[in-house]
Amino acid sequence: MLKFPTSFAALVLIPAALSAQQAPVQAPATLPAHGAAPINAADVQQRIAFLASDELRGRDTPSPGLEAAAAYIAAELARFGLEPAGDEGTYIQRYPFLKAALDRASVSFQAPGVQLAYSQDFFVVPGAADSLGGEALYVGTAREGMTLPPEARGRIVVVAVPDTLGSETMQRWQSNVVGALQAGMAAGAAAVVAVLDPAFNGSSMQMLAAMTAQQSAPLPLFGVMHSAIAPAFTAAGLDLAQLRASEPAAPVSVPAAFSLRTATGRTPVTVPNVVAVLPGSDPVLRDEYVVFSAHMDHVGVGTPVAGDSIFNGADDDASGTSAVLEVAQAFAAQAQAPRRSLIFLFVSGEEKGLLGSQYYAAHPTVPLEKTIANINIDMIGRNHPDTVVAIGQEFSDLGPTVQQVAQRHAAELKLQVAPDLWPEENLFVRSDHYSFAARGVPAIFFTTGLHEDYHKPSDEPETIDNDKLARIAQLVYLLGEEVANAAAKPQWTEAGRAKLKLE
Repeated sequence: MLKFPTSFAALVLIPAALSAQQAPVQAPATLPAHGAAPINAADVQQRIAFLASDELRGRDTPSPGLEAAAAYIAAELARFGLEPAGDEGTYIQRYPFLKAALDRASVSFQAPGVQLAYSQDFFVVPGAADSLGGEALYVGTAREGMTLPPEARGRIVVVAVPDTLGSETMQRWQSNVVGALQAGMAAGAAAVVAVLDPAFNGSSMQMLAAMTAQQSAPLPLFGVMHSAIAPAFTAAGLDLAQLRASEPAAPVSVPAAFSLRTATGRTPVTVPNVVAVLPGSDPVLRDEYVVFSAHMDHVGVGTPVAGDSIFNGADDDASGTSAVLEVAQAFAAQAQAPRRSLIFLFVSGEEKGLLGSQYYAAHPTVPLEKTIANINIDMIGRNHPDTVVAIGQEFSDLGPTVQQVAQRHAAELKLQVAPDLWPEENLFVRSDHYSFAARGVPAIFFTTGLHEDYHKPSDEPETIDNDKLARIAQLVYLLGEEVANAAAKPQWTEAGRAKLKLE
C-alpha cells in the first residue's frame, strides 16, 4: 500500500478497535467447493515466505527482486494451466519506466532572498521535470482529500504541512503530504513545495533527504524548512507565519521568481506486470472479464532499522499477491470455469504511484470495455482476525453482493465485511482499483489496514495471520464466482456515478 516518501497515495487508517491482534479463528479449509483446490493457510504461508524473503530484497520497482517475483508468479500461473495474457504470448506485460537517481550536488532551490542547501534546508522527490521556475501559488494547509483551484495548473504550488515526524504525528504528517501531492497531480501543477512545520528539526530533514534520493513521483515534491523559505515570502511582501495562521479562503499568489532544479539522471528501463486469463464457459458471456488484482512490488532496501535494511513487504503486498494466486489456483482447478472469463493481474509500480495498474488500464490485454469488474486486494494479513474492510461498497452493487456472499458463508468464513471507515478521506481514489474505476469499471478494494510494521523492515512473514488471509481469499473467490456467473453485470450506484463523474 502506498505511502510517502517511498510512494504517493493515501494511508488507509483502521481504528484501534480493529488493530488489536487476537487469537486466529480457525475456519475449515473446505472452500472453494466443486472439487477445486482449497484455499488454505499453509499455501499462503509458503507463498509469502518466498515473496517476502530477503533474497527478493523488497521487490522495488525496478529491481532484480521484482523480476524474480514476476517470474515466480508467471511460473505458478503456468503450473495452474491458466492461459498467458501478457505480451507476445507470455504472462509478462512490460511497460516503460525511467529509473531515477538524484544528482545531489546539482539540486537547487532558489528564490528572492534565499538559496537553500539540500538536506539541510530541503529534500526533494524528483518528478518528470528537472528544472522549473516561475511564481508560486500558496494554497493553505496540506491535508488528505484536498483539491486545488484551476489556477494551480502549471504553477508551483506551496502548502503548509502541520506536524513533525514524532511517534504520534508521523502518519498524519505523511497523509497530509500525500494529500497535497495528489491534489497537485490532479490539478496539473508543475511542482509541490511543502513548507514544513516550524518545529521540524534538522536531523529529520537529513533523514528525509537520504530516504527520498532514489525515489520519484509524477511531479517534483520539495519539502522545505519554514525558516529557510520564509524570507522569500517576505521579499514578496507576504508573511508566511501569518498565512499559516490565517488559512486564507482563496489561494494567494507569491510574486517571486522561484527557480527549482531536481537534477535527476534517468535511465529508461522496462518493468513487469503479470497477467493470465481463465476463459469463461458461456459462449456469449466468456467475452466479458472479471479482473482480480494485487501489486507484487514493495519499496526495496532503505535506511536500516535495528540492523535490518530490507523492507520485505509481507503484508504490503505479498499478502494480496498470495491471495490472488490462491484464487487463481482454485478457479483453475474447477471442473468447469465460470460463465465469464477471469483475469489475474499482478502489477508493479504501485508504490511509485499506481504505475502498473494505470498502464494496464491504458493498455489492457483484453478489451477494457468488456471488463465488467475489478476486485483488488492490498494488505489483508494483519489486525482483527474476523474483519476485512471493503472500500467502495457504496459506489457499485459489488458492495451489496459481497455482503450477501459473506452472510451466506458466515459459518465457514467467520468474517465481517466492514465499510469504508474514513469516507471523508477519499480513500476510494487511492489504490490500484482506481485505475479501473476511473475508466468506468466497477471496482472494490479489500484491505485490513495499517499496523506498526507498515513500510518498515519488520513487515516480515512471521507477522502474518495466514488463517485470516486464507479466509479473505476464500471470500474473494466466492465474490468472483458470484460476479462471473451472474446474469447481470455490476452497475454503478448513483453515489458511484457522482463520485467518478460518470455520464
